[in-house]
Amino acid sequence: MSTASPAHAEDVLTHLAQQFAHWRQSRTTPRGRIPKPLWAQAVALAQVLPCARVAKQLDITPHALKRRGEEAGAATVPTPPPRSPHFVEVQAPAWRTPTAEVEVQRADGARLRITYSESSPALAPLLQAFLERG
Repeated sequence: MSTASPAHAEDVLTHLAQQFAHWRQSRTTPRGRIPKPLWAQAVALAQVLPCARVAKQLDITPHALKRRGEEAGAATVPTPPPRSPHFVEVQAPAWRTPTAEVEVQRADGARLRITYSESSPALAPLLQAFLERG
């Protein structure tokens, strides 16, 4: 849900508010617990829309929604960052003869190797982009 657009999130919030209303009308006890799937959807929406807005629309307290979000965050295992490709080879045209070669290695072990034939290539932006990704 964190990648949803705000317009889509508003539609989902309206639908979720209807689900909360249906649950409230059909529950067997007046103080029954909100089902976990409804909480999960509410927490996901609170990551896209303001927490107070979600809580008001669903008729729950912002504090309870934040607490559920913190509990859900503590229960999930953080996902590792996406791995960069191990090796990407770019072939230079055969008619150019290399005059210099630069190899850079980041702290995470990723390497960039550039072979070029220009007398003064624009290496700074390329190296900066490579080093900032690490």
